[in-house]
Amino acid sequence: MVVIYAEKASLAKEIAGALGAGKRIENPLNKRIGHWEFVLNGENAVIVHGQGHLVMLEVPEAYGAQFKNWDLQAYPCIPETFKLQVKADTEGCYRYVKQFFDKADRLINATDADREGELIFAYVYQMMGCVKPWKRVWIEDLTDRKIRYAFSHLKSSEEMQGLQLAGRARSAADWLFGMNITVAMTEKFSNHNGVLACGRVQTPTLALVVNRENEIKNFTKKPFFKIVGKFSAENGGYSGEYIGGAFDTKAEADDVLGHASGQGIISELTVKESKVNAPLLYNSTQLQVACGKTLGWELKKAEQVMQQLYEAKLMTYPRTSSEHLTVAMETEIAQTIEKIMAISEYRIYALEKGAWHPFSKRHFDDSKVGSHPAITPTLNVPKALGEIENEDMRALYDLLCKSLLRIVYPPAVLENTTAITRVGSVDFISKGSVIAASGWYQVDAMPEKKNVLPVLHEGETVTAEIQIEQGETKPPKRYTETELISAMELAGQKLEDEEARTLMKLQKKGLGTDATRVPTVKALFARGYIAKKGKTIYPTEKGMYIIDTLPVNEMKSAEMTGELEKELNDIAEGKADYARFIDKVKAITRRWYKAVCGSSSDVFTDKSMICPSCGKKLVKGKTNVFCSGYKEGCKFRIPYMLCKKKLTDNQIQMLIHSQRTNVIKGFTSKAGKPFDASLKIDGQGKIEFVFPANKKGKKK
Repeated sequence: MVVIYAEKASLAKEIAGALGAGKRIENPLNKRIGHWEFVLNGENAVIVHGQGHLVMLEVPEAYGAQFKNWDLQAYPCIPETFKLQVKADTEGCYRYVKQFFDKADRLINATDADREGELIFAYVYQMMGCVKPWKRVWIEDLTDRKIRYAFSHLKSSEEMQGLQLAGRARSAADWLFGMNITVAMTEKFSNHNGVLACGRVQTPTLALVVNRENEIKNFTKKPFFKIVGKFSAENGGYSGEYIGGAFDTKAEADDVLGHASGQGIISELTVKESKVNAPLLYNSTQLQVACGKTLGWELKKAEQVMQQLYEAKLMTYPRTSSEHLTVAMETEIAQTIEKIMAISEYRIYALEKGAWHPFSKRHFDDSKVGSHPAITPTLNVPKALGEIENEDMRALYDLLCKSLLRIVYPPAVLENTTAITRVGSVDFISKGSVIAASGWYQVDAMPEKKNVLPVLHEGETVTAEIQIEQGETKPPKRYTETELISAMELAGQKLEDEEARTLMKLQKKGLGTDATRVPTVKALFARGYIAKKGKTIYPTEKGMYIIDTLPVNEMKSAEMTGELEKELNDIAEGKADYARFIDKVKAITRRWYKAVCGSSSDVFTDKSMICPSCGKKLVKGKTNVFCSGYKEGCKFRIPYMLCKKKLTDNQIQMLIHSQRTNVIKGFTSKAGKPFDASLKIDGQGKIEFVFPANKKGKKK
């Protein structure tokens, strides 16, 4: 009997449907668990599924009673070999799956086709003491055709050895760093104010946010002065700036301005043609970024809709780092594009196939494709967008369709004009561009017209009006969610050049992977290390404290973590040794642990949960946050529900910490009328409404 193991029920259901496995047999003890029994190529077969990770690395006390309590003298915990344990909340599922593994003659690993999926199977297989032969099915999308193709082209277990070892190395490294440094930081600096968790990817990501906040706080605004010219030529007006740039003082600008008088003359005029290629295709991170910029979605929503579209068989595998396709995919992609062009909404972009811009290494390059190619629509193209289940799925599908349509259009052609206008002895530079050929811009991507210069002639005389304009330097902006995961992809580096960005992504030196970046950001929110103001992210007091106090700069370094990620990728590709990597991580862990234990700093006080009235700790109850000193007479409390409006954790934390919130929308008065107001804690510790613009507040 062959047993096919999928990591979750939804994937098992799709495989069962594609292979004609028939009806699902439910576990009578838990309907969330089940299996299928059928005949596959003349052999009895079973499809059974897990619930994500069924098995995890053992906790430190499994290696000795001395690790049960977080004793700084007992730690660090550095196991010689790592033990496994069944997760308590999936123990029933584990037992259900094990009965089939025990009966199997051979297995097929059908977990998600990535490093984490490989680890999920490896841990289950090892925990069960299984020695049955197994192969790997590598599913690119959930269309029946692709699933059946994958099952007819199974990979050997030997082929998966590198990826499995990379998964084990990732898991061990995260355990070693996370467990030990968290223990050290918590015992040294928490003073019973909660766990100060640290992690291989989490900590440098938090550092990106904290460092940006420090840049903003430490930024000193400086005035600058620009000399600007407004010119009138025969064919229209245009403007330019002093070619030497801005000045720190007005006196310097005045000195130059004194040499710019009279009419101007266009002393130099250059027109250069440039081509703008169609954008690269989407990987997971860049698709999430596009959802944020174009659709205004938060990461959670983008991730959910991507999974929905994948499970609807309309989109290829959603967790990929590649922005390219393989040469072997050219025929399938051409067929997909033809089907998209037949949809009524996209007929305006339809081209005869003979007029298509040829496929090239710009988008089809085997050397730039990792475990999965870029994300595209599948061949399962609907006849109309209206067939897609909901508006959000249609919006995301639209992004994917247009990304693919653009690759059969030629590059856009721009005419970039640079004019040097001399007034007296002072030169002014003016730049502008005109779209000479729209190319792929035609696919709903025409840029806004900016700095379009009139037709100018070298040697032409123009009238000039020169003046000084004062400005002020601006601090950097906080990250949005999508900007943060984009920064994680490039390990915090600002790379404007596309080739440099692509090389960085190919080297796999980012923070985490396309599959783990969103969960990492979620974890930072959940642990109270970061919060949001509007759409921007800022570090909490606790988040700032961790980065300011952690004495190990390497652990906060995006570059250091990026190098470790590169080594994990090298293990997957057979270019690096697993044992050597683990030895290196163990040595780093010992060094970092020693550094934390040997450092000194003021202990952390969680002011976000300190009563602003009496200074005692606040407690979270069923209906409100209240002061632990209530027996001594402190009546401070914040109800979770106020005037029929549920307050968010961020709003409650802001009220405690700053004694005031931003304007909150959606309160309802006793008379049933909606109103907006900010909340304020008055001198007696009572919550007060503060109404915008000329409205009186009232106490609650």
